[in-house]
Amino acid sequence: MKGQIPQSFIEELLSRIDIKDIIGERVPLRRAGANYLARCPFHSEKTPSFTVSPTKQFYHCFGCGASGDAIKFLTEFEGLHFVEALESLADRAGLSLPQETQNSTLARYSSIYDLLNAAATFYQQQLRKHPNAPKVHDYLKGRGLTGELSKQFGLGFAPQSWDSLVKALGTSETRLSDLCLAGLIIKKGHDHYYDRFRNRVMFPIRDRRGRVVGFGGRVLDPKDEPKYLNSPETVVFNKGKELYGLYEARLKNRSLRQLLVVEGYMDVVGLAQGGIDNAVATLGTALSDKQVETLFQQASDLVFCFDGDEAGLKAARRALPLILPQMKEGRRAHFMLLPSDEDPDSFIRSVGKKGFLAAMDRAHSLSDFLFEQLSRDLDLHQLDARAELVTRAKPLINRIPKGVLQHMFYHRLGELAQIQVGYLQEKKVNQRPRTLSNGRARSKVNLPPSAAERAIALLLRERGLVELINTTSALENLSDPAVQLLCAMIEILRVEPSCSVELIRGCLPPHLVSQFSYKHLVSISESIPEAGIEGEFLGAIKSLEAQAEEQPMEQVLELSRTRELSSEEKASLKAWLEKKRQTSVE
Repeated sequence: MKGQIPQSFIEELLSRIDIKDIIGERVPLRRAGANYLARCPFHSEKTPSFTVSPTKQFYHCFGCGASGDAIKFLTEFEGLHFVEALESLADRAGLSLPQETQNSTLARYSSIYDLLNAAATFYQQQLRKHPNAPKVHDYLKGRGLTGELSKQFGLGFAPQSWDSLVKALGTSETRLSDLCLAGLIIKKGHDHYYDRFRNRVMFPIRDRRGRVVGFGGRVLDPKDEPKYLNSPETVVFNKGKELYGLYEARLKNRSLRQLLVVEGYMDVVGLAQGGIDNAVATLGTALSDKQVETLFQQASDLVFCFDGDEAGLKAARRALPLILPQMKEGRRAHFMLLPSDEDPDSFIRSVGKKGFLAAMDRAHSLSDFLFEQLSRDLDLHQLDARAELVTRAKPLINRIPKGVLQHMFYHRLGELAQIQVGYLQEKKVNQRPRTLSNGRARSKVNLPPSAAERAIALLLRERGLVELINTTSALENLSDPAVQLLCAMIEILRVEPSCSVELIRGCLPPHLVSQFSYKHLVSISESIPEAGIEGEFLGAIKSLEAQAEEQPMEQVLELSRTRELSSEEKASLKAWLEKKRQTSVE
């Protein structure tokens, strides 16, 4: 879709708007030097690590890694499609989208959304006026639902007829075609159409902006199959991304700290009837990684509630590998397993709101649930069983972002397996001792600071040195953790040149915190004379840039020891070696 829009138009559009204004209207920003700082809108955090650069027209979060331009921000923050984000920015900048875009993509989106909304209205009308509506009312009342709640969630009724929606909305060939694209009707043969949903209670699925993007339909007759029928994937509906009830939960809760994740539409509605208004459901498919990401963007505490049968337990186990990679600092996850033969809807009707909340409080922590499931068929009194637990657990624990939480999981595994945690954790990369040119390892005591360490130490001593650096792009491919730490510190100090050591440490990515040894860096700084501090700093940066320039050719040289180089690689290597020879002669 992006390819249909000229890149020149996108560049012109971005040049006419200020990303600071776009983000500032949606997220509270405070000035920090030349940039702006905020708490990240894409993950929960206490210390601001979300930066907005008016100079670069770019945002970046040092906590979760979210980054991009104004278009990317609108697609992620407001859930807009790419073309919709362009339209919003173009209106602001006084530009018109290219005519071909207006006539095709944008117009088609608008038509699909209009038809989905019209279908929702049609189904709601049928719930009030259709001759069979009393039967549906009895069913909903039997499930404990009131008319007020049905209205809140926009519940409706799809009549038994094969073409009630076709007749109501398919007033032209174009409309019939769009109804098919929206997943509401199905074409059979050359010119025959019929309704996808028939004789079902209809649950409209809304995106985060409240627009209807699809439907779930539940049978009224237990003999009908399938029990739930969902809209297919369409240009506006992605089952692996949307969550049923999220829009309604956000309406009810101005500040969502916790979300209850269930499996069915009726569970969400039944829980709301019982007073639990922070529940959401997956859309007839297994939980996806994108849904987990969306959930943690909305709330820092998730409780996954599964039916009390074997299928529910399997669903909980399948969710683990998706949840673990999202467990960043400040996030929590719990697993609530219901009694056998219960689902969330039936359980809250049985125990009431107070009993349900009490059961939520007893939910298993992520670590408890993980190790309970991994060891459920193991006798941990046996040595080989403990070894098997380690084999099962390590790949899952390694999915957790490196940091305190991952270490604590390894510590718990060590306790269960009765083995020291040091034997469990993988060796850290880049821990080989640096060597002299003759290959002999240098003593740690006499090891002089690297160029990156000197640059970091000088930055801590004189924060204003950051103004001497225009870009760190040349250094970003160097794998040395000290260089990665330097690049991260430069970005932090550009945002807040006077920030404290504690704030620097707090804004660093977790895998770099261990590299930030303040005492060691201060000792390096003290060994550098006061005179010529700028020259020392620029010299260190120049040395690193030279390393970065030579790294690709050094890799080619290494390859030459293991395989035959291509003619192009040989030519590049020859030119590089000749250049180094001439430099050494000079």
